Amino acid sequence: MAMIRVLVMEPSAMARDTVLAEIRKRFQDVTLAGVSEIDEAILKIRLFRPDVIVLNLFMGIQQTDNQMFLSIIVHMTHAPVVSYGMLAKTRSCAESMGAFSYLAKPKADEDKTAFFDELALSIAKAYEQKVASRPGGASQVAELKKTFPAAPQTQAKPAAVPAVKRKKPVIVPVEQPAIRHTNVPIRIIAIGSSTGGTKALSDILPQLRPPLPPIVIAQHIPPVFSERLAERLDNECHLTVKEGADGDIVRSNTVYIAPGHKHMTVKRIDGGFQLVCQPGRPVHGVCPSADVLFHSVAQTAGDTALGVILTGMGRDGAEGLLDMLRCGARTIGQDKQSSVVYGMPKAAFDIGAVELQIPLEKMARTIQDYCRNDGR
Repeated sequence: MAMIRVLVMEPSAMARDTVLAEIRKRFQDVTLAGVSEIDEAILKIRLFRPDVIVLNLFMGIQQTDNQMFLSIIVHMTHAPVVSYGMLAKTRSCAESMGAFSYLAKPKADEDKTAFFDELALSIAKAYEQKVASRPGGASQVAELKKTFPAAPQTQAKPAAVPAVKRKKPVIVPVEQPAIRHTNVPIRIIAIGSSTGGTKALSDILPQLRPPLPPIVIAQHIPPVFSERLAERLDNECHLTVKEGADGDIVRSNTVYIAPGHKHMTVKRIDGGFQLVCQPGRPVHGVCPSADVLFHSVAQTAGDTALGVILTGMGRDGAEGLLDMLRCGARTIGQDKQSSVVYGMPKAAFDIGAVELQIPLEKMARTIQDYCRNDGR
């Protein structure tokens, strides 16, 4: 029987090597390869011809050629994709794009043995299904099971993750914004804006007062102008405002504006968040992209995030905001009457990504109210 070929796609080189080592421990016959970049991954699929792909979903939601990378993988190969990520709630997102299965990673201080046991079993099940679909596959599967890892006897079955029901967005009267308070504090605020967005940001940010969690902003803007916008707002605001830079550790009471012609994303580090600012292909024709930022915040912050979509042309940010909502984040959209262009907020509203739709004049107060977390 030929050895199973497994390709691991993990953006962190250290994590990739760990995943490869743990898979090797659990299979008698396996050929492994690993990649950390999307372009390298596409080439490796063609050359290595994997039987099963193991994918960190953070890499899978990156945009390339106006599509999420996971969707591209599913359409370019017959290899089933076993995905994993930080949040259990993103299972529906992964499976809706065609992943064979999804596993939630344990936290940094938790034992990872059960996770890697479950990952190995998912790989085995994915390959069994692939082989079974071939002519004479049933007999091959019986032979395969001799080489596959056995299910751990003590491992509890993971709890089912309930499907997230799309809520009908609320159009809120000017007089009384309805705030959905929870016991989970907001740890990061993500804002997306385009046409009319620089004026909207100038109206919102100076009204905000510390203490507030860090704010990350994707405003469609050319290079140089993003730095000038940050400098101007820094002089007008009670918060610190700066152009985001690759490697910045995000801090409370600070606003980070994505640099022009670079996508800005957020990753976890030492219990906090760090910015990644890199050139990339335009998404929805723009770079920086609100979708790219929102998807990363969904994966790294989950229900501790607040997403805001402001005036702008097109639909950038809509799918990313929906991803944030599915992961438990609270979401706000600017209403039609106060938008210079009701494109981006409308696109998000139409797909059910906006929980609360309000006028620009109420935006700062509503953001402050969400972040108070006073339990009302």
